[in-house]
Amino acid sequence: MNKKKLTELLAEESIVLLKNQEGLLPLSTEKTLAVFGRSALVTYVSGNGSGAAKGSRSSNITLELERAGYSLCQTLRAFYQSMRSSEPGNLHEEFDFSQGDAVGNSGLMYEIFGRYHGPEPEYDVPEKELRQAARETDTAVLVIGRNSGGEECDRHLQDDYLLTEKEKELADRVCRSFAHVALVLNVNGLVDLAWTRQYESLKSILFLGLPGEGGARALARLIKGEASPSAKLAFTIPVHYEDCPSADHFSWQKERDDRILTYEDYGLDPKENGSAGFARSPVTVYQEGMFNGYRYFDTFHREVLYPFGHGLSYTTFDIQVAGMRRQKEGVEFQIVVLNTGGFSGKEVVQLYVVPAKRKPGLPARELKGFEKTPLIKPGEKTLLTIRLPWKELAHYDEAAAAWKLYRGGCRVELATGGRGKYICQIEVMEDLLIEQCQAALSLKSCNEGRLDFLEKEQTENLQDNLDEKVPVFVLFPEDVQGIFKNSGTAADEGGIVDESGPAADGRTAANSRIAVDSRAVDGGRAIDVADFRDEELAALCVGYGPGIPFAAFSDTEFPKTVFDTEGQPLTENDHPAGYDGYVSPAIRKRGISSVFYQDGPAGVGKTVWPSQMLLACSFNRTLLYEFGNAVGAECEEKSIDVWLAPALNLHRNPLCGRNFEYFSEDPFLTGVCGCAVIRGVQENHKVMACPKHFAVNEQETYRRGSSKKQFDAVDSILLPGTARELYLKPFEMAVKEGGVSCIMTSFNKINGTFAGGNRDLCTQILRNEWGFRGFVVTDWGDMDIVVDGADAVAAGNDVVMPGGPPVIRQILDGLRQGRVTREQLECAAANLLGVIVRAG
Repeated sequence: MNKKKLTELLAEESIVLLKNQEGLLPLSTEKTLAVFGRSALVTYVSGNGSGAAKGSRSSNITLELERAGYSLCQTLRAFYQSMRSSEPGNLHEEFDFSQGDAVGNSGLMYEIFGRYHGPEPEYDVPEKELRQAARETDTAVLVIGRNSGGEECDRHLQDDYLLTEKEKELADRVCRSFAHVALVLNVNGLVDLAWTRQYESLKSILFLGLPGEGGARALARLIKGEASPSAKLAFTIPVHYEDCPSADHFSWQKERDDRILTYEDYGLDPKENGSAGFARSPVTVYQEGMFNGYRYFDTFHREVLYPFGHGLSYTTFDIQVAGMRRQKEGVEFQIVVLNTGGFSGKEVVQLYVVPAKRKPGLPARELKGFEKTPLIKPGEKTLLTIRLPWKELAHYDEAAAAWKLYRGGCRVELATGGRGKYICQIEVMEDLLIEQCQAALSLKSCNEGRLDFLEKEQTENLQDNLDEKVPVFVLFPEDVQGIFKNSGTAADEGGIVDESGPAADGRTAANSRIAVDSRAVDGGRAIDVADFRDEELAALCVGYGPGIPFAAFSDTEFPKTVFDTEGQPLTENDHPAGYDGYVSPAIRKRGISSVFYQDGPAGVGKTVWPSQMLLACSFNRTLLYEFGNAVGAECEEKSIDVWLAPALNLHRNPLCGRNFEYFSEDPFLTGVCGCAVIRGVQENHKVMACPKHFAVNEQETYRRGSSKKQFDAVDSILLPGTARELYLKPFEMAVKEGGVSCIMTSFNKINGTFAGGNRDLCTQILRNEWGFRGFVVTDWGDMDIVVDGADAVAAGNDVVMPGGPPVIRQILDGLRQGRVTREQLECAAANLLGVIVRAG
């Protein structure tokens, strides 16, 4: 499939039909359309920051509707064209992270480019043009656009999530002037839709998101009926922002220091939490615990506008269970989907687990399986197979530091949007140990008992909710013996393992012998890192480049590496395409070549792909795999070795400035999407995917603090069970099922410790429990407020980016001070070089 077709198909299968009263859509091309909204002509196809993308072609909704054969009200179209022509070419110049240069090689860029800009002002449509359009047709398409927030900056509530006054006025005038209105949401996140309830004329709503360069054409095809919508929401659309459980625990007003939540707002002491000497110490408390997104709304029976998993079609389906079979590692379901309507279409079948006896901190239902059908013609049917592994029924017991199947079991619910029907019951006769872990990511002792996290007792009786008797599968202890084992006890081929067990500091001890093939060294000889000088090892633990903010604009030439006793540089950049600050260093005499990294989740600067937020709505593993395959090919064309994507953080709050860059509020869906993309890249190309931002990085505001204001980096405070079951799960899936060899840590703190310097995260969980055998790289930024280079390496974060001489000095200082050991330096270098070998 060529890239043009793929960009259109990805968008087509991801655009969600939220509402379609009276079957307004599809629209006949015999209809004249009145098209309103600035974004109909200036259609947003990509986000900003590292989630931005640039491509060779662009289009817009107005143009594609015309190309699809619709007649548009020409007076109105001429008005919009004239308004657009009078605007500057780019009202808000964004730094293009996908291109990278010395400007973007340090964290100070966030002080410059990480400033909030709101939505572009909506045009004031003259009454004359509106009345003329209303005389020509009774059907209008209203487009609302958003591309606010982004890197280091969250969105605003007023005039952003909530419509601006001009948008409200335009929506009111359109809905009162036309009998049939279709609303298109060309947005980089959620916007308030409560207002749509008051207009009877507003018949249809389409969530377009940021659809990539093929999105406008895909939308036109759906409106015309050349294809039927088949997407489902990967997130919940609440009635009001305040309904979200995180609303009171999320800081977004970067311009108002007094509105930034701090330790003091929760009765906590900054100094006790390791944040001393700062003007302000921001926090974001995950007070909602496990109840994020639909887990909250379903458990607490709160009304929503459109639930997770919702999405309409132009046709109808009948879903029946054809059979179910118990297997050693779970249950396999056979589902028959029959198209009972008049359009060819696709359906998404979803499986949810509903605990029979819920503990107070656990949600009422969780997505644990799904499949999307192929295209089904009217009257025809297809058979789907969905597998539910026993491991997906497990929960993390914080007191025991273990994964368990709890006594009582669960019911399995089959749904296609919203609540469904129970199809079987799984009974667990007693608590079953699945995996024994080690306590990690715990609350700091000074915070124990001082924070209240959300809980909910089970009050409903599941027996009362059964329409009929369902099959029962019973699990005894012997049924799971030998199936599960602790991760990380055996090395993958080429991995680095000390057979005597973990080193004293919790890191895997370094085996200093690494086989390197001809791509890494001439002749395929072995490299013995044990004979590397300290300075060489430290230099391999950072990126190559000056590591100085805006060095490219200075008259002074800053060194890009350190020098040996003879004044010769220890390292260099020998990559044919990689630029300083985005490459690892080469040491030619050691046979080590540079590795080139590049952003981002929406592409590498050749094609504008749909954003991850939209792609997740496709619920289509196969398409996501093809997306990864296509991006992998583009990486090879540009000689990129490591693609800094996908982004595996969750939607926690609608105002997060990078929700467009993240797949979903659900960890299972996020993990499935991420694994499909990763495999598409790595199974077809000599390119590594690098999931980010590890971990618990759901707030952009002061995620890395501010050296200008002397603000500390935000501390994400949460329970370890919440971290493991929700926010770490997509990364765990990427390691165990996606096969990643590179992971990027985040800037923020987790329970008082920087993610990049967190041994619990980077070593105990990632390596010892999950069995990760790759290398860990920091996010790109100077080490002024975020983690010290020596502390990062000691914790298991192998490469500090962009690094350069300043961080080399940090590491060598830490070595002299005993904060990092020689063995840990060897281990970090070995982890990087070992992956380079296997990737070759």
